[in-house]
Amino acid sequence: MYNYYAKNGYKIMKYEFDSITDFIDYLDTHEVNERIFGRNPSSEEENYSFCKTQSLEEAKQFCKFGYHEDFEKLVELKLLLEKYIKWSKTKSKQYNFYVGYAPDVKAYLEGNPLSMLTKNYPKRKHIDIYYNSAILSEVSTSQIFNRGAITLCIVEILENMGFSVGLNVFTMSSESDQVHYAKFNLKKDCERLNVQKLYFPLCHPSFLRRLVFRLREETPNIYRSWNEGYGSTCSDRMIRKIIDLKPNDIVICQPEEMNVRGQDIIDDANSMFNYINKFSDKDFELEKIKKLR
Repeated sequence: MYNYYAKNGYKIMKYEFDSITDFIDYLDTHEVNERIFGRNPSSEEENYSFCKTQSLEEAKQFCKFGYHEDFEKLVELKLLLEKYIKWSKTKSKQYNFYVGYAPDVKAYLEGNPLSMLTKNYPKRKHIDIYYNSAILSEVSTSQIFNRGAITLCIVEILENMGFSVGLNVFTMSSESDQVHYAKFNLKKDCERLNVQKLYFPLCHPSFLRRLVFRLREETPNIYRSWNEGYGSTCSDRMIRKIIDLKPNDIVICQPEEMNVRGQDIIDDANSMFNYINKFSDKDFELEKIKKLR
């Protein structure tokens, strides 16, 4: 779950969680590193304007049991975008075999032992999407919501192409030669997309500014200088040096790096698609969306 190691000239403090429950349980069963962060850490400050929650405990409850304010806004953006997407479905091939889902009457009457119809489902290649939840303070709410809705649609587009898709929310910040990297597996490749479960970590500032800050406050091996500002958000280039990405994997980075402006959802989607497509070693290409007249 926690590992401290060196890579590419950095000292990496890495956490991995298989679920939100595992994450919250970890926070509840570990102590704040008071030598570095003192007895009044940032995660517990009464700073609603910055965190959008009244307390650390409230953020834990929202993350674990669901957050509903403005949830319909994310759903509406996703549904709006889906109207413009051209879906392509990978078709399975039908053939005769000894067992299957339906009889082939003609083959049976001819005495063919392969008298059952079955389907060949091609082996699905896997894609992991890494969604950076560590956003800058100046990023607008509309940029956050557009990026979140587009990411959810990308998951469904890729699954319709025949890929299995895992969705990992992560945060990565650096201070001096240390990197704090936390990864949360919120959709395994065998799971259906649960928009309500993903809403808080994708769109709410308290996921980073209370919960991940708390994780940072509980981290051993951490430099004292982290207490001064909790580190700098890593760029996409640096993220790719730390995460061991496979050729098809996708990084959803800062909105401004992908030219997500938070105004027109279609324009933002095309900007994100262009950003993802520029890494040419992938087995897929996200098709540009044309606006309906």
